[in-house]
Amino acid sequence: MGRNNHSYTDEQLIDYSEVKKNICQNMRIARKLANIKVKDAAPALGIEPESLKRIEAPSSNIGPSLEVLSGAIELYEKDPNFYWKNWKENEKLLDTEKEEN
Repeated sequence: MGRNNHSYTDEQLIDYSEVKKNICQNMRIARKLANIKVKDAAPALGIEPESLKRIEAPSSNIGPSLEVLSGAIELYEKDPNFYWKNWKENEKLLDTEKEEN
């Protein structure tokens, strides 16, 4: 079997850094909506609090493992589609929650 020599155009390439940032920011938003602190969420996800802080940081270059992401989906009780939505739209939910309280 030969190697796949298919080349992609710029339009076909996905900027995974933006996808990763979107998922990470949505993890932060979901955690806050669930009213769970980093120090409580991290052990439940099997990571250290500092690791969760790095994942959730807006300038982060790292993303969650599949295990951590699936754990967050379960722990924060958000539909998996929530994590794929635009994080800036989801962040508006935090403002709405503040207004209600």
